Amino acid sequence: MYHLNIARSFKKFSDTKGLIENHNQKELLKILEELSKNFKTSFLDSIFNKPKYKGFYLYGDVGCGKTTIINFFLDQLKNERVLRTHFNKFMVDIHDRLHKLQNESSSLSKIVKSFKNDFDIIFLDEFQITNIADAMILGKLLENFFKYKIFIITTSNVRPDNLYLGGLQRDQFLPFIKMIKDNTLIYSLDTGQDYRDLYLSKTNRFFSLKDQQGKKKFNEILINVLSNKKFSEKIITVKKRKIIIKNYISDVAKFNFSDLFEMDYGAEDYLELCKITKIIFIENIPNFTDEMINQQYRFINFIDIIYDNNLRLVATAHNQIDKLTSSAKLTKIFSRTLSRLKDLTKVTN
Repeated sequence: MYHLNIARSFKKFSDTKGLIENHNQKELLKILEELSKNFKTSFLDSIFNKPKYKGFYLYGDVGCGKTTIINFFLDQLKNERVLRTHFNKFMVDIHDRLHKLQNESSSLSKIVKSFKNDFDIIFLDEFQITNIADAMILGKLLENFFKYKIFIITTSNVRPDNLYLGGLQRDQFLPFIKMIKDNTLIYSLDTGQDYRDLYLSKTNRFFSLKDQQGKKKFNEILINVLSNKKFSEKIITVKKRKIIIKNYISDVAKFNFSDLFEMDYGAEDYLELCKITKIIFIENIPNFTDEMINQQYRFINFIDIIYDNNLRLVATAHNQIDKLTSSAKLTKIFSRTLSRLKDLTKVTN
């Protein structure tokens, strides 16, 4: 058995990263500190000798620090038998494994046994259920995880009672919600604050590529906002038109300039993007010329829309804002865009 001073370590971590702790986070750290007493430094079998809980379910609004704190906690354990994965990626893996075992009995049990060979803890980030197939598979998976003593840690935007809310045949999933509530420690981290927003308000968010550190600073902000999460592709549909977001996670999207403005997108498309996004990263904003008037029109519309919708923007460009050039026809209009671009990317705290 061993004991980690999680709260003290997180205070140092927060000071280094410029994070602001709050009461809910401090209470969560106390819980994690108690949980850490049950873990060994090598294998984690002792946690299951007299288990009070078989998992930990953490929920709260986007940006409240769930993923950051859980990853920090797992780092403190210094144990290699931990799987950290995004929930959607994990379910794709499960479906692939089931397909390979489709002609065998007790396939889910075999899959969980194979996980147990390598892991004692599985951390599923952004836990959510959107279809009946996943709902049924997940319920049986949890039964087996608990049976084979794999400790499950999940982060979610919703409390267990609201999982798969409004889903098809949800009544079939209700017993598994009860199983989650009966077997896991549940904690809410609703703080009322988006800590990514607090972080972004303290740093400049527009970088010239003429500055050798510009790209590096852009990537540092990206890493901090993602907090160990990985981008995946997302497709949204606007009046039967498909808009492909190559890099998307939760409410964060990253684009190259050409992704948004070389395509034949209009205001309606950008408005739909705003509905699912809070923070947008854009790379390689160019100096505009007369040959780029269409792209510049789209860029002007886009900046107006994200400005009016209070989105956060982080960007790199071929020049500083004041030195970005314009096509001759749009010079007057573009001056307002540059002013809004300054407001969108300036330090506010």
